[in-house]
Amino acid sequence: MKYGVIVCPKCKQVKGVNLNYKSSKCFKCGKILVLEKVRILYKTNSEKDLRKAIGLVNAQLEGKEDSFKEMFDKKFY
Repeated sequence: MKYGVIVCPKCKQVKGVNLNYKSSKCFKCGKILVLEKVRILYKTNSEKDLRKAIGLVNAQLEGKEDSFKEMFDKKFY
């Protein structure tokens, strides 16, 4: 099973998605996101890595990427 990290273009909510599906609904604003049309920022087979990637993208959007990276192994990046 493949997973990906996307950002809702309407409300900028970061979301993990199952890439086996064609669409996903943003839980914040309700927009239907067609996965073929949104940029997938990160892909993985691991749910553990997916959670880390969601945290990293959130940190990047908030300008706190450096402090987030300190929390995890350098292997992840």
